[in-house]
Amino acid sequence: MSRVFYTYVWGSHGDRGTPLTFTSKQNRTAALRSTQEGDFVFGVVSRNPGDPAVQIPDALKGRVINVWQISHSTADTEEFGIEARNPWDKLEDGSYRWPFALQPIRTWIIQDAPEFRELSGYTPSTHTQRAITTVQELDDELSSVLMEVLSTNGKELEVMTPRYQTMVGRLHQLRQKHPFALNSYTVEPNPEAINAIYIATLGKGGRILKIGHAQDAAQRVREFNKFRLSSEKQWVLHTDQRIGSVQDAIEIEKYLGESFAKYRTEPNNNEVYVDLDAIDVATKLATARIKK
Repeated sequence: MSRVFYTYVWGSHGDRGTPLTFTSKQNRTAALRSTQEGDFVFGVVSRNPGDPAVQIPDALKGRVINVWQISHSTADTEEFGIEARNPWDKLEDGSYRWPFALQPIRTWIIQDAPEFRELSGYTPSTHTQRAITTVQELDDELSSVLMEVLSTNGKELEVMTPRYQTMVGRLHQLRQKHPFALNSYTVEPNPEAINAIYIATLGKGGRILKIGHAQDAAQRVREFNKFRLSSEKQWVLHTDQRIGSVQDAIEIEKYLGESFAKYRTEPNNNEVYVDLDAIDVATKLATARIKK
């Protein structure tokens, strides 16, 4: 059975399925000795990175931001083509701060990333110095909560592989050996059920929107809020429009995405939109037609 670990990071690489990296071979070896292939490592953004030059946005500090399902295949970071993005990513001699890597089997970014210390099972003893340099195993309760966070909030990314190693075949074998599938539903989806297009706003009347399709829109929005703090704005269901089959719903969602593409947070993000009025989307939805 896969175990769950965490490590502190200084941020996310965004929509790149980067390897798990370390500052020294010794730290990577420590991770290898304490884990098995197929284990999960959650990346928690450091609150106090220990280097005054490091600039971490306050909105990210302390949040569970990414996940790796790891293999035990090692490589140098440079083999992945990863380069420094910030001045603090380099050491004084100009070398990359994290030159040692573990090839992931799968990687995810966590959307609506929750506060690590606010999750059930977190205690003062959860924080360790070990997690700063390598990986720290978690107990059953917090492990279970984190796996639920992954299931409901995880967005899988295409993993990067080393330039100079033949990893594609090996990666395929590892995926078969260590299967994992996200399940954002509390019940198994019914292919015969009526699907709906939903529009949710971050806070009542907010202009940050989620647009998607689901069989139970209200439940879907509850899942979005499951790991948000009570002090944070919550996702509010604005529109729940019954459409028909899942294929019909996907077509309408695509139509809305194309109509409001300039409001997407990233070019390949088809769900979250910024500075958009939900009324405008609802109006467009009301006039949408399914192609026959």
